[in-house]
Amino acid sequence: MRKLFVGALLGSAFLFPVASYAEDSYVKVGVGESTYSGFPNQTPTAGLIAYGVSLAPNFYGEIGYIDFGTYGAKLSDPNTGSVSTYQFRTRSIYLAGMSEVPMTSSVSFQGKLGMVMHRSNENFNFKLDGFSFRDDSTYRKTRALVGAGLKVQFSKEISGLVEYTYFGKAVDGTELSLLSAGLLFHF
Repeated sequence: MRKLFVGALLGSAFLFPVASYAEDSYVKVGVGESTYSGFPNQTPTAGLIAYGVSLAPNFYGEIGYIDFGTYGAKLSDPNTGSVSTYQFRTRSIYLAGMSEVPMTSSVSFQGKLGMVMHRSNENFNFKLDGFSFRDDSTYRKTRALVGAGLKVQFSKEISGLVEYTYFGKAVDGTELSLLSAGLLFHF
């Protein structure tokens, strides 16, 4: 985690001077419903923040951070008195290219293609008659991402975006996707 923080700090030191010269750039803030396939009946709330810059007309580069939320389950057996808890949480950093196709003067369709780096934490606790077992695991995966959405321009400085993005497998058998709504602040 320390290496990631230092890398992000150094990257931002180089990114922000370049960003000030960009003609069309934005900050995106969003919230959505993440889906962990293989885990039934739970769709945790996810949050995201991203920075994008225009690379060509109707084409943007975007870098962002997503917290997909925590999936959790608690199982107890009244016959034995055992209690088991399970939590799974993924946080990711992504880099993507976004293409925009105008549909009207204020509405456009967007497509997204890029790479995502997942960091997933899995925690399992088991307790029975004073015996306790705990297993903590961390997984790191790099995958391709693909997404699509609709963007509405409210004013010159603010637009809204609804998008669906598929992020691939975070852990073997667990695939991630996100349906989100967000605001883009252009500068």
